[in-house]
Amino acid sequence: MIAFISGLLAVAWLPDLSYTPVLFLAAMLAVIRRARVITAHFLFGVLLAALWGGWQLYHRLPDALVRVDVGITGIIDQLPVAKTRSQRFTLRVVEVDSDDPRLQRLRRIHLSYYDAHQLLKAGDRLKAVVRLFPPRGLSNPSSFDAERRYLSESIDARGYIRQLVARQASGLSVAAIRQYIADAIDRCFTPDVAPTLRAITLGDRSALTPDQWRLLSETGTAHLLVVSGLHVAVMAGVGLLLGRVLLVLPMLAGFNVRYARHVGLVLSLLLCVAYAGVAGMGLPVQRALIMVIAFIAGEWWLHPFGAWKRWRLALALVLLMQPLAVVEAGAWLSFAAVAILIWLVQVGGEWRHRMAQWWRMQGQLFVGMLPITAVLFHQVGFLAPMVNFIALPSVSVLVMALPFLLPTALSGVQWSAELIEWGVQLFWAVIASMRQDLGLYLALPEVGIGATVLAVIAVVWWLLPLPLKWRWLSLCMMAPLLASQTQLPAQGNFTATVFDVGQGLAVLVETGDGRVIYDLGPGYFGGGAAFYSAIAPSLRARNLEGVEQLVVSHDDLDHSGGLSAYVSAYDYEALVVGQPLKERMSAEGCAEKGDLLMGGVRFRYMQASKSARVNDNGQSCVVVVEGRNCVLLIPGDLEEIGERDLVARAQLPKVDWLIAGHHGSKTSTSGLWLEALKPETVIFSRGMFNRFGHPAPEVVDRVRHAGAQVLDTATDGAVIIHAEESCRSDAWREVKKRYWTAG
Repeated sequence: MIAFISGLLAVAWLPDLSYTPVLFLAAMLAVIRRARVITAHFLFGVLLAALWGGWQLYHRLPDALVRVDVGITGIIDQLPVAKTRSQRFTLRVVEVDSDDPRLQRLRRIHLSYYDAHQLLKAGDRLKAVVRLFPPRGLSNPSSFDAERRYLSESIDARGYIRQLVARQASGLSVAAIRQYIADAIDRCFTPDVAPTLRAITLGDRSALTPDQWRLLSETGTAHLLVVSGLHVAVMAGVGLLLGRVLLVLPMLAGFNVRYARHVGLVLSLLLCVAYAGVAGMGLPVQRALIMVIAFIAGEWWLHPFGAWKRWRLALALVLLMQPLAVVEAGAWLSFAAVAILIWLVQVGGEWRHRMAQWWRMQGQLFVGMLPITAVLFHQVGFLAPMVNFIALPSVSVLVMALPFLLPTALSGVQWSAELIEWGVQLFWAVIASMRQDLGLYLALPEVGIGATVLAVIAVVWWLLPLPLKWRWLSLCMMAPLLASQTQLPAQGNFTATVFDVGQGLAVLVETGDGRVIYDLGPGYFGGGAAFYSAIAPSLRARNLEGVEQLVVSHDDLDHSGGLSAYVSAYDYEALVVGQPLKERMSAEGCAEKGDLLMGGVRFRYMQASKSARVNDNGQSCVVVVEGRNCVLLIPGDLEEIGERDLVARAQLPKVDWLIAGHHGSKTSTSGLWLEALKPETVIFSRGMFNRFGHPAPEVVDRVRHAGAQVLDTATDGAVIIHAEESCRSDAWREVKKRYWTAG
């Protein structure tokens, strides 16, 4: 098993599938007589992962077909997510009105429908003209890998509907049933209860608020509202219980029920499959279902293999069906939790009191999962054992009762609906109260490899069947992990991250004594902002609660769109703006702002003369970051007239990095500007396939003619700047390049 998993991992870490033969060659050279079986398992993992990855990439829309308009007929196979001015959904392709084989092989498409006058439903059959784009995502440190998710879920393109030609209401299908239940839940329950019921019933968590997610995260209870192994296992238990109840009367009447044992197993399997279907059959649900089926199979045939063999069988089946699960955090969380539970049951010994046994299991599970949650989620909720001690059985009872209570509530039975509402509201009230009164939450930055290895050794030691007085010593090895601190630059040095936010700009500058954020990325007309997916994960990974300076260059949506998202979760000591904001926040004007010295790094704020501020772009606040050895200049959307003004009257230094003005528009980054600054590297921050044509070809030519290196967030991902003894920069797509990474 270890060799097989190693083969899957080896392919998952490849920057390109063309390197797969190198793995085969290395494995064959390493073959020795006693290792042939191990090598065979490794090569099988490599072959499976490479074939699966190649098959998925074969269907992906190529960049050559970007912005192609094509007629497509398909079925909405997941619950649509409605925003203020848009709907987002996944369309399973049935027919493509094109002879191009690259379009014919599309399977699923992630689509948006803007300013729609009709609400689309899961199960609807659509015929529409859509504009397609390759399935690319933003690429930033610590952020979610959208391109891997697209590959795993067989989403071969994304785009938006240009014309809805026809819509046929859904017939009887799993998607239509899910939509019916979702609509009924929204209709029968209050807005503060319906999102929770949709989460645990349908696997739809889109309506949960950021505050609710934060509360779940800090109390270690997020797994309770994510349909996974717990919920599917509860349904399996309900099936077994129903099977026994149904057979009581025949057995009391004296009938010989030869296959009584199988009735419960059949009901258990049917309930699990039905629940998984209603929950959307997403990747976590599929993993949970496979795991439960593996355990049921052993009971069906009375096969004499124990829990560990069933666990390995479930893991093998999951990896055979989903090879990329080997790098999915959710998969390892699920299997690690089950493995720890199996171990605890086998070595736990006898306990007289079930409550004591339940408490002990929660504590042991918390310690066992601590390194995983610290590394993957940058936090430790010490409150988790106490909260789960109450919440886990409570939610389990609610899930067990839903097959009986929910149908009656949706059919109009008032007492049933009130009972469910009371249960959901009590759940939120209890965890909120415990979080407020007890606290016990530790946010962590990114954890180093050494601290992680020590923590894993500590967990193994802790779980060994040794006397408690010996096991307590292992917790001391957790100290490096729990005491992890963000590494800050030395005095006079700085690091900067130019985030990949799409068509917009956001830069985080870090010094030894503090941080400055320049712009916060774009907001979207359909609702939301890039801040949540592109910037916030990096802030969490640094364990930041706020910054010393927040700079908003000007009030265009592609620069200030993430401001409200930032201030709702993070603090700042001072706000500097190039022009007054629509939010009417107290701020200091850029032209009046004096220099800031922080960590031996000087931040110079400047702005074009009033006569040169001919539009919003001309209002941009320009920031020069001067370290001991390196200089970065950020001009916002400053245009050529403002560049000429600053060259004429400001003392501009020679810079190592220049962010191109206005995303590379032809109105900025003039020859005079480049001649005055003499940048070593020019960074374009813009969205891939943007409709403005940024960066303008003449600007790119001008930059290259000036002898500067070109970096582009659209093709290179986030750009990480290191201003140390030497001045260097890294492109995130190259740092974390995988075979599914676009570009």
